[in-house]
Amino acid sequence: MTNVNGTGTAFTRRHILGAGLALSVASGRSVRAQAPVNLNFAVWGNRAEEDAFRRLIAGYTAQNPHVSIRLELSGSSGQLYQQVDTRLAGRQAPDLVRIQYQQVGRYAKAGAVVDLSGHLDGGLAAQFAPALWKAVTYRDKAFAIPHHTDTLAVYCNMEMFRRAGIELPRRLEDSWRWEEFIRIARMLKEKAGAPFGFACAWQNTAAYRFLPFLYQHGGRLLDEQLLQPRLSSKEGLEAIAWAQSWFTDKLVPPTTSIKTNEQTQNLFANGTIGMLVHGDWQIPFLHDAMKQAEWQVTYMPRSVSMASDLGGNCLAVTRDSKNRDVAIDFLRYATNEANMRDFCVAAGFLPVRRSLMDTKLEYQLRPDAMQVFVEQSRTIPDHLAATVTLPDFSRINAKLGEQLDLAFTSGQSPKDTAENVDGTIRSVLKN
Repeated sequence: MTNVNGTGTAFTRRHILGAGLALSVASGRSVRAQAPVNLNFAVWGNRAEEDAFRRLIAGYTAQNPHVSIRLELSGSSGQLYQQVDTRLAGRQAPDLVRIQYQQVGRYAKAGAVVDLSGHLDGGLAAQFAPALWKAVTYRDKAFAIPHHTDTLAVYCNMEMFRRAGIELPRRLEDSWRWEEFIRIARMLKEKAGAPFGFACAWQNTAAYRFLPFLYQHGGRLLDEQLLQPRLSSKEGLEAIAWAQSWFTDKLVPPTTSIKTNEQTQNLFANGTIGMLVHGDWQIPFLHDAMKQAEWQVTYMPRSVSMASDLGGNCLAVTRDSKNRDVAIDFLRYATNEANMRDFCVAAGFLPVRRSLMDTKLEYQLRPDAMQVFVEQSRTIPDHLAATVTLPDFSRINAKLGEQLDLAFTSGQSPKDTAENVDGTIRSVLKN
């Protein structure tokens, strides 16, 4: 999922140079072939992701035999950013990079990735989910192409649910209201033997996972133009108070506040909680850890509207690429419908093209659960995507985590919590 705090080594704005050209049958755009082209593609990922990237590269180079693409694999997104930022400072960055959506703003602001807006077909944006296209834009220009996403939904221990006589919503539009969600959490404690009703995966640096609840209630962290703070609004205060009540009413374990390292998926696997608000990337772990227990996934709760979290990654071309046109052509190839489908199915991600979001993909592991996440990804608010991809959002996220933790663990009032966060937002937006 997303981690917004990696900033890496500083680098300066430079003019983007380079014009190596190639012929791409794959994208349908003809570019004149010249000398052999060698590209470097920096990614991180597990074995399934690595294999999927290698198949993608093999497909492209088979159709473009004069192009060679070397895959550079880092152990984590944080390691990748540190390495890429250092190489950007020395004008030796890889041609292509996989980055989280939350990193687009800072790279675009620094001139580190190529503005793609003049290189893409005019109708391309409309082929992607609006929130995901918003996530790759900075000042109305696209600096990457969405590749896939992750989001949050609710894992449910079905043995506990049967004990309590609770049925799951089967359609997105029938998702639980906030009051129903809390009533169910109480029932899981009182009737099903769960020590706690649920937990949310927002620990460590993931305070931004509070934002879906804020948006569900009609609130926002920033105003429409992203120029002023809005957490101190009535809706914002009520959203903070609602999340605070989870702790005061002992519906969630006290160890699951923001500034802890609690692994909430373990609490779900061992029966400490009856529900888990977490992402689709936990499916492989729970499949292995809960072989003797039945679990299912249902949709996020809602208040006045539906909302969930923005996760996943996009693909960009760095300013140091000497073969920019070929690199951009590879991005088009990697994110076309057929290749996006294959990558998402193989690596276990959610698609971001509208056509694929409306299709049941043939996931090998728990396709029923993955389909819920695909549907839930349609509820990621455009404004949330624009907020968390601001160049300096990591500073806002750090303050949000600090203040929410005080509200949850020390009883700080929602008013003080919101005003303190809003003060930091004003400071960040001035720079």
